[in-house]
Amino acid sequence: MQTNGQLNAIIWDTTFPINIFKGNTAKLSPLKIGSRLPSLSIPTVNGVWQNLSEQANTQRLSFQQIQQNKPLTVSFLSGGWNEYGLKHLNTLKESYQEILALGGDLLVVVQASLEETKELVTYFNVPFNVVTDPNNQIAKQFGVYSQEYAVWDRIAGISEDVPVPATYVISQQGRIVYDAIDENFSKPFSPSEMLGAVFSAVHNIPYTIKYRAAA
Repeated sequence: MQTNGQLNAIIWDTTFPINIFKGNTAKLSPLKIGSRLPSLSIPTVNGVWQNLSEQANTQRLSFQQIQQNKPLTVSFLSGGWNEYGLKHLNTLKESYQEILALGGDLLVVVQASLEETKELVTYFNVPFNVVTDPNNQIAKQFGVYSQEYAVWDRIAGISEDVPVPATYVISQQGRIVYDAIDENFSKPFSPSEMLGAVFSAVHNIPYTIKYRAAA
């Protein structure tokens, strides 16, 4: 992660991609399809809420309040992912309007301070809800971060204590209907498959890969 003299926001080092697997397989236990959403609440001040009507009425928000009875795509993001992180953010931005059009919403969990997160939103013109997770507390609940099995010890190009890339779709009933966990930074999530899961959740039909075309 690098910064310039005028901006402290997260700026990914695009000259240092993550593309070399150097260690053993990750020993994580991430949440998967069929799991229920963890019972979590987030201090309202820890988010940048651009598409949420309840943030002014409470000090904390549950994931259910953030969902607003819609399928919710939850995606993790870290400034320590270098070029991978920038590509991940751009994919989310490109997918966001389609998520809304299908009847869903998006929450991005950023491993960064609140100040960095606010500057990221401004600098990259981010239109969706973003919550800060500097100490990986939310990532731990989803099983995509473990200090014991550090990413930097396995993946060349990473020098910070980061979560693994993960994107979920959570149904209105709070159950995970889509997961994409890229433990080796080798297979970014598929926007079409994620959108297919949103489509399936909106229409209350079982998700299968074939529904990506409908999205």
